[in-house]
Amino acid sequence: MAETKSVITESKPVVVFDPFIRYIVTIIVSLLLAQIVCVFGIVANVINIKLFRKLGYQDGVNVTLTALAINDLGALLSELAFLNSGNPFISELDVVVSKVATGMISGYSQEYFVRVSSAVTTFAALERCLCVTRPLKVKSMITTKKAVMVNLCLFLIYLAYLYVQFSYVYMDWTFLPERNRTVFMVFFTKMRTVMFPISYYVTEIIVPYLTFLILIVCSAILFVKLKSKSKWRQSLSSSKDQLSSLTSKDRKTAMLFMTASILCVVFLLPAHLLFTTAIFRRELALDGALSDLSLMISSITNFLKVLNSSLTIFIYYTMSTKYRNEFQLMVGRCRQWLGGQLEYTTSDI
Repeated sequence: MAETKSVITESKPVVVFDPFIRYIVTIIVSLLLAQIVCVFGIVANVINIKLFRKLGYQDGVNVTLTALAINDLGALLSELAFLNSGNPFISELDVVVSKVATGMISGYSQEYFVRVSSAVTTFAALERCLCVTRPLKVKSMITTKKAVMVNLCLFLIYLAYLYVQFSYVYMDWTFLPERNRTVFMVFFTKMRTVMFPISYYVTEIIVPYLTFLILIVCSAILFVKLKSKSKWRQSLSSSKDQLSSLTSKDRKTAMLFMTASILCVVFLLPAHLLFTTAIFRRELALDGALSDLSLMISSITNFLKVLNSSLTIFIYYTMSTKYRNEFQLMVGRCRQWLGGQLEYTTSDI
């Protein structure tokens, strides 16, 4: 390649506090808690996908929830790879693919799925918000087919995020004399000086904060409307029980997405606040005087991202009667199967 190569190397940070503290925090948060929750979340989202498929796609709600589960599954698998790429017990000398290369691929993949998940949650919150404020128009307008198309478009549109991130880097094999081996490394191109500022401000500031703003506004509208609807339902006579029941179904769905929206903001906003702060406080950058502090905070914000992708199963189980019933049936079938396996093993003995 004709372009000048500049290898991505890990700059040595300025030590501002005991490195042992950072080491312990990294071990506990990144290598213990985050990986345990990752594995749990992967299993939980596989269950979510299976159960939503079982419940069917009569309306757009289960389509959107399935899209969320697929995104969360992708985010957790990528995060698991990212955590292992930063594992201090795996020596750089033992790998043929640079840990920086592994971390970059898995890290950007995880960010892609997290961002698509946020966009899907935003679409769902906006749709529920409109459904509560203008129920008759929205129910006929947003069909299952349209929900599939919107979610698919979000997957495709956000591929632009990956394109931008990899537009100024490339990966190639290079011989490292100090290791006496050929390693797969990451290199910057000359386009980095042009593309990085644009991608940083657009993908790390404008798009995320706009997403959070929509989620907060929709959640606030849903809260106010649901509260007013609750008072209205209390004034209904017993002759309108059927209408009340239908309204209750819409209310539960709206509450489900409102809760998911709030958790999305609470768990994902801290990471973006850290990125934004690093713009104005250069010492928090990876090569800054407070890089150790920044890395410690990053390990915590990454853990929050893992929680965001893993805890949805509790929201669905608590707020969806159909999901809870189907989940209990699945658990019952699993117990039956395990009981049969134990009886078979005992009879062989």
